[in-house]
Amino acid sequence: MDALSKREWNKLSDLAVYCFDVNEFRIQARCSDEARYDPIYQYSFSATKSGLNENPNYTGEIMPVRGSIRINDENLDARGSFGYVSFSVTVWPKTDLGMLQGRWRSADEICADILKFHGRYAEKAKNWPHYVYPKNDADVEVLTVKDRVWGHVSVGDYRSIDQFFTELTEHLVVVVRFDASSCWPSEAPPPADIKSHVMGFFLDYLNHFDIITRGSVPDEELPPLGFYPSKRDEKEIDAEGKTIESTPEAYASESLLKW
Repeated sequence: MDALSKREWNKLSDLAVYCFDVNEFRIQARCSDEARYDPIYQYSFSATKSGLNENPNYTGEIMPVRGSIRINDENLDARGSFGYVSFSVTVWPKTDLGMLQGRWRSADEICADILKFHGRYAEKAKNWPHYVYPKNDADVEVLTVKDRVWGHVSVGDYRSIDQFFTELTEHLVVVVRFDASSCWPSEAPPPADIKSHVMGFFLDYLNHFDIITRGSVPDEELPPLGFYPSKRDEKEIDAEGKTIESTPEAYASESLLKW
């Protein structure tokens, strides 16, 4: 077994946080201090006759945060960049992905929508001999993490990219995308033990990925909007991500970021 597959990853609860709103949901994503993020914390999608976009020539995609996370504490200098996972969090209208509007009511419907989206890669696979994309239900895994249902597929050269889809509304999906290919030799499929290990990291990430319906908890208990580095200043933050005042106790219990 490769040494990497035996290592524990960094505590995700200790990472930086990016928090944003999409329609009636507040979403909190863990990320690195060096993550790239949009300083826009509130997004609103409205249904129109053409789907969710007034102009069908433009995509409704938003990518609020993306970057890479070092997945363990040990010194990996001898292995160069090994041990990093790149990631992105994207929100899409279903229609932009070729999916049907309407709630997912079963695993079969989740699989069908995810396969519809990936069908666009058939032509690409003809020109890239090692490119893999899901072709049938057996290629889609439906799983539940913290009471939320996700659809998972591995795509890309040698299945190097893992994508997780979850439904926000009948019109919207969130896609969390990971690329852990730096953790194994290039131009080759991932060794089974390492792939299994990094899958544990992906699931742990989703376990710390919070989607909270506005109104399900009091507003004062919602995590505040904004980007918060792992080493946070001792400041009190209101529900809109604004500094109220500096206090030594503000982050003592991390109560504002407990979700």
